[in-house]
Amino acid sequence: MTGPDASGVISNHPPAPGPVRVGELLRLHPGARVVPVPSGATQIFIGQRGTSLGALSPGLAAAVELLGTKPVDNDELLEVVRSHEGELGMLKTPKLLQRLRAGGWLAVTLEAAGKPLLTFRPLGPAVPPVLKHDGDPAELRMSRFAVLRAEGTGMVLESPLAHVAVELHDPALAGLLASLPARQDPGQAPQDAESARTHLPEQPEVVSALLSALARHGFLVPRSGAAEEDFRFAQWSPHELWFHSRTRVGRHDMPYGGTYWAKGTAEPLPAVRPSFEGVSVELPRVDLEALRASDRTLTEVLEDRHSLRLHDSSSPLTAAQLGEFLYRSARNRAQYDDGSQQLGDRPYPSGGRAYELEIYPLIDQVDGVAPGLYHYDPEGHRLELVAEPGPALTRLTEMSRATAQMSAAPQVTLLITARFGRVMWKYSTMGYALVLKHVGVLYQVMYSVATAMGLAGCGLGGGDSDAFAAASGVAWESESTVGEFLLGSRGEEDGSGVPA
Repeated sequence: MTGPDASGVISNHPPAPGPVRVGELLRLHPGARVVPVPSGATQIFIGQRGTSLGALSPGLAAAVELLGTKPVDNDELLEVVRSHEGELGMLKTPKLLQRLRAGGWLAVTLEAAGKPLLTFRPLGPAVPPVLKHDGDPAELRMSRFAVLRAEGTGMVLESPLAHVAVELHDPALAGLLASLPARQDPGQAPQDAESARTHLPEQPEVVSALLSALARHGFLVPRSGAAEEDFRFAQWSPHELWFHSRTRVGRHDMPYGGTYWAKGTAEPLPAVRPSFEGVSVELPRVDLEALRASDRTLTEVLEDRHSLRLHDSSSPLTAAQLGEFLYRSARNRAQYDDGSQQLGDRPYPSGGRAYELEIYPLIDQVDGVAPGLYHYDPEGHRLELVAEPGPALTRLTEMSRATAQMSAAPQVTLLITARFGRVMWKYSTMGYALVLKHVGVLYQVMYSVATAMGLAGCGLGGGDSDAFAAASGVAWESESTVGEFLLGSRGEEDGSGVPA
């Protein structure tokens, strides 16, 4: 039924709808576990993180139980407390909610007109965001660190600078984020600030509320770009900051550590890589007892170590020297079985005894071994031919030469690969970071052995994984290069003039 307008005339048009209010729904983190203990206290856990809420009154215990079952608004939560403890019990609720928010136990869903729009899922205890903006939402853009990705059946917005993940419940929100103005450089014509409002035009107050909430958590920044030009943030490329934050605890809520997540779904890889078929070169073994008596001291080796890039082509590395170097650096000394997977034992440390690293000598000049790409068999102590010289090997050799700024091709490039499944089968989230730690310790062992033997060794900072895949025929997603180490007979000087 219509009513009179401001002039007292009966209007045939319904009144204009009022502003849509954005409300909050609360729920415990979906991974939270609430555990009562015999002492009467209530404990709460997410993964390995946990705390005690102490002894909760009946009303607060019922509130925590309700929060663990579904998203609820503040009125519904207060009502369940009132039903157990009366009006006075309701006064305890705000303090409990504050504690749950501060501890990172409470997910918050923003909804409008009964429709959930997005949920802020905590990734750890609440901390002030390092980037945030409280101004006009129309002057914002996406942070360059923010990533929108698929998770389950929906989309999640994340950033290594934020302590929450944002679950999008309305597909229009993805378009809203994409429509935000880009960075505005000095002298550039200003973009239409209203373009961010086009996806939900009938609800501008909802759009503003959502953008303001995202900005408070650091997902949106001022269009000027000044916020991210501070050196603290400018020094990071997005993928490096993501890698750092995801392989440490504190900024994600994913499983972490040795979870054996693949046990029962996939067979673990063997401790030693299956051999390549075809030609192989047997390498002489080393008299370790003689070395114990005659080898240089640890102090001498560490103090004399340098990155040496000049190889003596008139007196190249020999097969015996290459064999001794590989035997001392990377042979497999034993195998074990821990009941879950095979374990190895090599001269360098490896997390969980995974020993996922493999060595592929790319030989250009070694007395006694024909040029080509080989695989070092750490069990049989031999070289297995993988590929003969050709364009793919030339590409790999030239990459090594150019990276080391050498005037001639290195005598040997030791291409270090990782059989990722050896680590990933057991470890969650931190597996690739563990691989790179292993590369570092193998580099140090290689440097030390090369110095002790009077050889020229030099670790490289990068390489071409696609070139290795093309040359070897090994699928890069299963096994790929993660390090490169040059080895050769030692020239008279470094070639760079500066020890490294």
